[in-house]
Amino acid sequence: MNRRDALKYTGLAFGYAATAGTLASMMQSCQADVSSDGWSPSTLSSDQVKLVAEVAETLIPATDTPGAKDVMVHRYIDSWLTGYLTEENRQQAIQSIETLEAYLNEAGSKKFADLSAEEQLDILSTLNKEAISADSPNPVQQAYLSMKGQVINTYFTSEKVGEEVLTYLPVPGPFQACIPYEEVGRVYSL
Repeated sequence: MNRRDALKYTGLAFGYAATAGTLASMMQSCQADVSSDGWSPSTLSSDQVKLVAEVAETLIPATDTPGAKDVMVHRYIDSWLTGYLTEENRQQAIQSIETLEAYLNEAGSKKFADLSAEEQLDILSTLNKEAISADSPNPVQQAYLSMKGQVINTYFTSEKVGEEVLTYLPVPGPFQACIPYEEVGRVYSL
C-alpha cells in the first residue's frame, strides 16, 4: 500500500468515526413526538420552531411526496437539540439558529415565517447561492448551511419518508451491484 492509499483509508476511517454519533442521534430522533395535539417545543422558542418549519418546507416542499412539515422535521430537530447534544453544543446550535433568524427576519418586509412562499424562496435562494460561492462562509451562511444539512438529514431519516418515499425493503435480497435504475424505480431506504 502506498502513502496515498493509506491517507485515503485513514481519512475514511476518521470520517466514519466522526459522523457515527451524529448519524446515531439522527436515527433515534425519528422517535420524536409526532402527535398533533399537545406538542410544545422543548429547546426552541415557538418563533424558532416556526422559522425552522418554514425554512424546512421551503427547502423540501410538499409535491407528490410529503414535504418537510408533513414529516414534522421541526419537531425532530427540537427533539434532537434537547436529547442528543451536550449543553455546549446545544447553546452553539441555538446561537446559530438565532443568527439565521435575525438575518431572515430582516431580509423581508416582515418575519420570515409570515412571508409568502415565493418571498421565502427568493431569500433562501439568494442566501444559498452566497453560501455556496463563499470561500469562507460568514456566520449567517454557516448557520444556513448547518440548518440545511439538518433538515435534509432529518427528512430522509424519518420513518414516513423511509417507508413511503424511498424503497423500503426490511429484509433485502442478494446484493446486485449493477442494476438499471429503471428496474429499481426509487432510491432505497436504510
